[in-house]
Amino acid sequence: MIGTEKIEKIVDSVAHVAVAAKKISADKKVDLQDIPAAMELLVKIPEIVEALSELSAAFDEAKDLDVAEVVSLIQKIDAKVKLIEKA
Repeated sequence: MIGTEKIEKIVDSVAHVAVAAKKISADKKVDLQDIPAAMELLVKIPEIVEALSELSAAFDEAKDLDVAEVVSLIQKIDAKVKLIEKA
């Protein structure tokens, strides 16, 4: 059992991008009103880059997941999907 830290970072990063994209595209145009959502994403860029730079390590984690870790990841992904839907 290696853990799921790197996979969770990637899930979080994808959720950050998805929430920002949903907020920015909500009115079907990009304008100055989208600056707050863009700024929320910009401050997350270092975290997103770090997570994606560890993609190979995340694949290594995924190779050794046990059932409890899979269930935990599914719950985390489900929570992130609900967060995206609310955005």
